[in-house]
Amino acid sequence: MDESKAIDEKLIELLKAGDRSAFRTVFNLYEKRLYAFVFSITKSHYSTEELLQEIFIKLWQKKADLKTSLSFNAFIYTIARNLTYNHLRKIASQENLKQELWKNISFLNDVENKLIFSEYEAILEDILAGLPQKKRSIFILSRQEGRSNQEIADLLGISKKTVKNHLWDTLKQIKAQLQPHLGLLFPAFFFFLD
Repeated sequence: MDESKAIDEKLIELLKAGDRSAFRTVFNLYEKRLYAFVFSITKSHYSTEELLQEIFIKLWQKKADLKTSLSFNAFIYTIARNLTYNHLRKIASQENLKQELWKNISFLNDVENKLIFSEYEAILEDILAGLPQKKRSIFILSRQEGRSNQEIADLLGISKKTVKNHLWDTLKQIKAQLQPHLGLLFPAFFFFLD
């Protein structure tokens, strides 16, 4: 029997049994290859990182479906391909929705649009002023200065994961606090926070 096949079969059996060290081994074996595969499709480091997490979560959830007689490589790449294409479809759908919303509010003239957006910007500034300093700094560096999570982490001397968690939490807070001010007219505003 081929040695790599035997290793795969043993790993699969351990993974099916819920062995976390087997999962770490699989993660270490496939992380870089899957990253390259997904990035070749998305062309986005941020999306690729998000999808990589989803791939390994899905693998853990589907571990009971693994079969030693079938190619593990094909199994994990199928998960990666499906999640990546679903992600791209979702992005395309959101972009279409954004365009549709803007068409629906096109009856407003430029002056009204500027007034409304300046009101929302003022509300957003108030919300940001109420955030803890670290969250506010991370949000400004990310959303207003366009810096990557890694750049922010390096600047602030924190981990990239911490930056990501702070951004996630801040966006959630902003959306919750902005919701009462939006009414029916500007649901599209939320898309610009993402």
